[in-house]
Amino acid sequence: MKRTALLLMIVMAVLAGCAGGAEDSGGDSGDAPREEAAAEDAAVRGGEGDGDGAQEAEPAGGEEGSGDGLDIAAAVSQTAAIGDRVVRNGTMRLRVDDDTFDAAFERLVGLADRFGGTVLASDATNTGDGSTSGTVTLRVPAEDFDELLVAVGRIGEVERRSITSEDVSDEFVDLEARLRHNQAQEAFYLSLLDRADDVEDAIAVQQRVEGIQQTIEQIQGRLRFLKERTSFSRLTVELFEAGGAFASADAQPSLARYWATARAALVNVLGGALVVATVALPFVLLGALIFVLVRRTSLLARPPTASEAEPAA
Repeated sequence: MKRTALLLMIVMAVLAGCAGGAEDSGGDSGDAPREEAAAEDAAVRGGEGDGDGAQEAEPAGGEEGSGDGLDIAAAVSQTAAIGDRVVRNGTMRLRVDDDTFDAAFERLVGLADRFGGTVLASDATNTGDGSTSGTVTLRVPAEDFDELLVAVGRIGEVERRSITSEDVSDEFVDLEARLRHNQAQEAFYLSLLDRADDVEDAIAVQQRVEGIQQTIEQIQGRLRFLKERTSFSRLTVELFEAGGAFASADAQPSLARYWATARAALVNVLGGALVVATVALPFVLLGALIFVLVRRTSLLARPPTASEAEPAA
């Protein structure tokens, strides 16, 4: 009897989980921010009422306006906190004076330290005309990204600037809702596991718990990734001296690159020949068949020669 009741509870939990997941992914992503903002506003108003009851007993016109302003400020603050999940990255190309590449490179590294960031990658190449070019990728806190753009622009002449932004707020809210739901499901199944009567029931519940825990780990991993990408921004700076041109690593001569080009050309030639052969093959076969038929018909219609007409001796 207990086993039957336990199985019924598992089935009901699965059905409730499916319905709850749909509601969390659909409704929570849009309504959760508003509900949380309303709850915080109510808490703010409640706290003010407990501490400043005497002031609320004799409201004045200016004080009412101040109270409305506090509510609006709290709502705006909550909205900013939710909508601040933006991934920002950029690329800049700078032209610097001749023989100043090293100095500009050091200034970029110094900017990373100044804004509490790091240098993720860097490279430098001596071009054929004696000038130097290279790239530096900086990672700084997102709140300092705009200041970094201004500071980098002062190092040399900006020839190109590209900034990209991606708002991941909706995904972030949806992931948090899914995480709460799966954590509640995990707690429920763990309580069932404690009440399991036999090994078979315990194994069934444990398998369900493991699946939920795997989902939780995936969601938490994605959340950590989004937090890192929204908390820090990346800027790739391409430097080159005025006497030369920017040369990327892919543009440098190398045997491997020439071999890859030759191999790609060979593949293209063989591919084109295969296409031509595939298209032409039916016509070649049809032409050969017609030729055989015509040849055979002409041989049958030809009158016999004198040698063929003479009877055998």
